[in-house]
Amino acid sequence: MWKIKSLSREVLGGAGSENYRQKLVFDLLNAVKANDQNRFLWVLLRAINAHSKDNPKARELSSVLMEVFPSSESDFEKVAYSVILGIMAGGES
Repeated sequence: MWKIKSLSREVLGGAGSENYRQKLVFDLLNAVKANDQNRFLWVLLRAINAHSKDNPKARELSSVLMEVFPSSESDFEKVAYSVILGIMAGGES
């Protein structure tokens, strides 16, 4: 979980404006609330693709995510919240 949070922070924590990150987190939280792993992964991979040109950390994050999805409901929540916390922590100075 720590690796996922750290990679999420490096790849998406500084992506776009604060409003963009808030919308991304909101969309991801809605997918978690609905327990929709497909939607969560689609939104996340789309964001990674949009903000990580030739970034080896983005490829690493994508690989790690592909290893853990699909997962059980409890594991999905753990992974999802690790990603979300990483994105939120990346905006801090």
